[in-house]
Amino acid sequence: MQLGNWQLDEVNGGRFWLDGGVMFGVVPRSLWKNVVPPDDQNRVPCANRCLLARDGRHTVLIDTGYGGKFSPLDRKFYEMEEGEPLLASLARLDTSPEEIDTVVFSHLHFDHVCGATRRGERGELQLTFPAARHVVGRLEWHDAISGAVELATAYRREEIVPLAGARLDQVDDGDEIVPGLRARLTGGHTRGHLALIFQSGGETAIYPGDICPSTAHLRRMWHPAYDTFPLDTRRNKPRLLGEAADKHWWAIWNHDPRVALSRLARDAKREFIPLDPLGQL
Repeated sequence: MQLGNWQLDEVNGGRFWLDGGVMFGVVPRSLWKNVVPPDDQNRVPCANRCLLARDGRHTVLIDTGYGGKFSPLDRKFYEMEEGEPLLASLARLDTSPEEIDTVVFSHLHFDHVCGATRRGERGELQLTFPAARHVVGRLEWHDAISGAVELATAYRREEIVPLAGARLDQVDDGDEIVPGLRARLTGGHTRGHLALIFQSGGETAIYPGDICPSTAHLRRMWHPAYDTFPLDTRRNKPRLLGEAADKHWWAIWNHDPRVALSRLARDAKREFIPLDPLGQL
């Protein structure tokens, strides 16, 4: 899609399947299965929609998918795609890893960060985007490298620590990452989770990340079991979605397998509903 000076293209970070109970947390299966039907293993399909943003001055990648380093057992468990889907998708957009000048992470869970590194010929970890500055929320970085026992299953430190060798910038709420792109601290899914807001030519598009991963998560209580601060999700998600609805922003849904892009409207029964949904940007 064209948003003022920004050309925004979706990039496949690698589709996968996730247990429906994990994807919808406290929501009973009897409710969510009517919205997103599960397979015979109780799993639901998940897109992994990263974002390539180009304005003629900067080439920005939002999130990096899960990469190509997972074991065959892990790939089978999640039904991950073979190879390195992120790089294959960038190639279809005629963009090489060396052309990316800014990589921005909404947060540092495996399906958003593991594509930032890959194995070299001798098995060593290398940066996938060697020329890029890597941008992450300050609170997110602190928690991801803290080694806190209660966060051990949330962050793969062996994937994250190598990013310290990159040009790493830590940002706070409201910081401008490049002209026309700002960070919005949402918390909730993780303490330092960021939404990313693009503005140009009088239009705005938001990449909410996992504070609201799909159009099936628009209600206050519908959020993943992965959320480490669920009360913050329930407070902050409606505020963010309300602002998007009231100001007619576009929303780009990173894990929705059917809807890539929509506007939003408030709804008396369902809280929010998608308007003008599109399957692709």
